[in-house]
Amino acid sequence: MSKIQLLELVPDDCIKILGAEDLRLNALPSLIYPDEADEEKRAYAESVLRAPLSKTENIAHRREIARDFLSSEGLLDKLEDISRDADDYRKEWQEERRQLIAQRHQDDPAQAAASEQTDAASEADDVQKNDQPRSSGWASGPASAKLDMVKLNLRRFLELSDRLHKLIDYLASYTLYAEGLLEFKETCIKMYASFAFSDVPRAVKLLETDVNDFTAELLLGLNENLAVESVNLNMLYTQKDAPERDRELSDADNSCPSIADDLSIDALSPLLLASIDALGDKTVESCEELIGLFRELRQELRFYRFCYDFCKTLGAAGVRYIFPQVTEAESAVTSILALSDPFEVLSGKGFGVSHDILLTPERSGIVVTGPGGVGKTALLRAVCTAQILAQCGLPVICRDASLSVKSGIFVCFTDVSDPDRDPLSRFESEAQAIAKIIDSLTPYALVALNELFETVNFADASDALYNIFSVMTQHNIAFFATTHMPRLAERFIEVDRITAMSMSHGSRLEPMNNH
Repeated sequence: MSKIQLLELVPDDCIKILGAEDLRLNALPSLIYPDEADEEKRAYAESVLRAPLSKTENIAHRREIARDFLSSEGLLDKLEDISRDADDYRKEWQEERRQLIAQRHQDDPAQAAASEQTDAASEADDVQKNDQPRSSGWASGPASAKLDMVKLNLRRFLELSDRLHKLIDYLASYTLYAEGLLEFKETCIKMYASFAFSDVPRAVKLLETDVNDFTAELLLGLNENLAVESVNLNMLYTQKDAPERDRELSDADNSCPSIADDLSIDALSPLLLASIDALGDKTVESCEELIGLFRELRQELRFYRFCYDFCKTLGAAGVRYIFPQVTEAESAVTSILALSDPFEVLSGKGFGVSHDILLTPERSGIVVTGPGGVGKTALLRAVCTAQILAQCGLPVICRDASLSVKSGIFVCFTDVSDPDRDPLSRFESEAQAIAKIIDSLTPYALVALNELFETVNFADASDALYNIFSVMTQHNIAFFATTHMPRLAERFIEVDRITAMSMSHGSRLEPMNNH
């Protein structure tokens, strides 16, 4: 049985983020899940936001499936419900198996001890070596106990098969467009079809037959493709005598095989026990396969539940959001219209002003100046957060957006909360932080610098930033920097690949010009 390909693609290497605390990534899940009981959901949301994807195909895969769930009202709830208790289901099944072994212990302590210490195959070997076949019939003693265990597994298998059929019904009742969901639906249908035309009818037939009524012909017929120690069980069948065969051929298309008359119950017992073991192994494998399907489905649905809840929260706040188009890193274009910071929108703490952002290979850096308290830092956070959300496959609060994939996001926010802090100490910490960023930089990364080197004299700050920005622009690294000193921003008005902009209270970004 082939492994199921579920909703999520094979995980790729996630991009690196430095300065996630400055971006307040941990605050966003708390705004989506404010209740104390949702701690697990908050923790999962934080883990998603800290691991943006690096491949456009994976990002698009998530985005398209999320859109399907948003447009298919109720589908996500149904898939979650049908996959909810996969782990508990396995525990219940294992407990039933333990109880059956315990019951066998009461009836036959020696046989139960062997069951607990060996698997089905080795147990069959022990029976063949240590127990002589009973002339009273093979469907007693070890065979009867084995069949009881097989029947238990078969009942579980039928329940799981019904659940798989229900899952297919759910998927079939909605109009799906996402390629990932369509592939998942097709795989489930193929899997169910293989069960429906082989394993399911056999399982039902075995359950409907009394243990003491089992015959070698019935058991072998249900396991006609099994082999024991390289001996195909079909070898036990022999053709009937030619005259008798000719007579039957006139009434049927094929002759019916029968068990050789010279094979006694004692001779058949070892092979029959081994065939029961093989059937037991198959039922366990089938149950584990189906339980694994629902367990993995449940795990992967966690992302889409987070995305769904995020969209519902944004909708309740009355803001417009979209799933941005994400392009390859080499395009190096970040174009966002009417960008808003989700933290400001959902918390109500901020200026509520949206901004247009454009970064291109020709203009890969933006330096923003303006007085304190106008929202420069919030804008810087909004740009980085939008990039992270987009590469997670999540929505962004904006009117339109197209963002190229970034290989990493590196943030350095100066701590200006303590006015009495020694300027030299602040400069040293900033220098260490920027050195750490430079050591980690990769082409097509995004760097965000907030009011860097503003405690030193203007000439030193200007020269240091100029050198840093020059290195970034030469290596296709986009950056966004803020400063409260207009003179510092003016230094970059005519510098190649850098745009100097200004912001005032309640206003949008405006390009700076020479006076």
